Amino acid sequence: MKTINFVTSNLLKLQQVQAILRNNTTFKLVHHPLELPELQASLDEIAINKCITAATIIGDAVLVEDTAFTFNSLNGLPGPYIKTFIQQIGLEGLVRILSDFEDKTAVATSTFAYTEGPNQPVKLFTGTMNGTITQSSNMPENQTNWQSIFQPEGYHINYAMMEEDQKNKISHRYKALMLLIDYLTHSTI
Repeated sequence: MKTINFVTSNLLKLQQVQAILRNNTTFKLVHHPLELPELQASLDEIAINKCITAATIIGDAVLVEDTAFTFNSLNGLPGPYIKTFIQQIGLEGLVRILSDFEDKTAVATSTFAYTEGPNQPVKLFTGTMNGTITQSSNMPENQTNWQSIFQPEGYHINYAMMEEDQKNKISHRYKALMLLIDYLTHSTI
């Protein structure tokens, strides 16, 4: 079984990826808790840069992930800068930004970048989930995750209220990981 080094300093992301891949037999994931610098660029450019940097540090096959959370009424903001937005204005501030807009729809995007190692091509695998921004009664103070204000399309509860197993079978991250597994299963690596 192939070993892939998953580089993330985000323990919640690691837990979700491990849960989604619980029955994966395509590859073995090894966690590396490195904090990688992020370009101020598009989601794809950020993921590619993180992947190249991680491959250089580790010297082997690596997988990284970056998430974007975009509001359709704000033409794609906050996008890959969601973490910074939450740190600066909090979840209540994010909800307040949309108060003057009729369109409260949003898109959660997960992009995994994978490379066989240093100086090898980087492949991207992207999954999305459409939904709506909602004011949540279960919005914890100092929350750094947008899941309590995102209600995925076709559901009546937000991501944070979903059972982990349910969310991990529909999420943007799940969709991207399934594309990665399909690629690794059918490629001649």
